Amino acid sequence: MVDQIDVSAKVLFGKQLMKYRLAAKLSRRKLGEFMGTDGSYIIKIETGEVNLGIDSVGKYAELFGVKIYEFLNPNFTIPSFEQMPEHIRHLKDNIKKYKADLPKQPRTKLAPFLDELLKTKFLKKPRTLTEIADALKAEVVVPHNKIAVLLGKHPRNKIVRTIPGEEWGGKVNKYVLI
Repeated sequence: MVDQIDVSAKVLFGKQLMKYRLAAKLSRRKLGEFMGTDGSYIIKIETGEVNLGIDSVGKYAELFGVKIYEFLNPNFTIPSFEQMPEHIRHLKDNIKKYKADLPKQPRTKLAPFLDELLKTKFLKKPRTLTEIADALKAEVVVPHNKIAVLLGKHPRNKIVRTIPGEEWGGKVNKYVLI
């Protein structure tokens, strides 16, 4: 019977912690970092897998700016994000921005620069993607895989031949004008 009470108390605390964490707009990882642990430990607390001591419960209550009895009471109104202590709001502001939230950078088109390079005699001799990227470096910096994709597409694939590494005794492909 005592085990059932302990489990339900752990689960209750975990649910409360999750409610407060979500109200504070914190990730488990960020909350864990602030509390000196990691996100996986916060998951274990929230699912009731961990039995915390009263001192730890008090630290979580203090973090969210409430008394321990308020934190443990499921009927107590959880403060809104704006009502949370400043150190909690500051934590939320430092959460990593997702790529979709960042302002879009102007897109640099590689094709015109690559086409200009193909008009020169540079690819009369077989070259690797690294050599091609180095030749383009003054104009545009791009990953090697984008160069390979463009060289393999029409109309460039009609004027550039790909030489597999096995054919010339190397590990990477080389590209040469036909």
